Amino acid sequence: MRRNFVPIALLFVAAACGGDTDDTLAAVPTLTIQGRSFGVAPETAPGADFRIDNRDSVNHTFTSVDDLWESVDVRATSNVEFTVPADLAPGTYNFVCRIHSDMSGRLTVTG
Repeated sequence: MRRNFVPIALLFVAAACGGDTDDTLAAVPTLTIQGRSFGVAPETAPGADFRIDNRDSVNHTFTSVDDLWESVDVRATSNVEFTVPADLAPGTYNFVCRIHSDMSGRLTVTG
């Protein structure tokens, strides 16, 4: 019985130390807001998700200039998940912050 203990224990150690291919561990595409400015938006596909990370101490919005998606409120020092509309054609789309008119950026949707 004691002979089986070491191989079984090694299996537990190996499982705990790596070899995990879970996609949740992969880096999440993120658009960062900091210093009242949008960073570079990740290139994304229709229907894909990305995170909007507001590092400022004030609220912002992520709003399509052409009303192609519902405006997203991003509270101070928080983040939200955004899903690109599935019917959005490949191209480049402008977005703004409704609260701060000097904040703008571009979202590139790939096919």
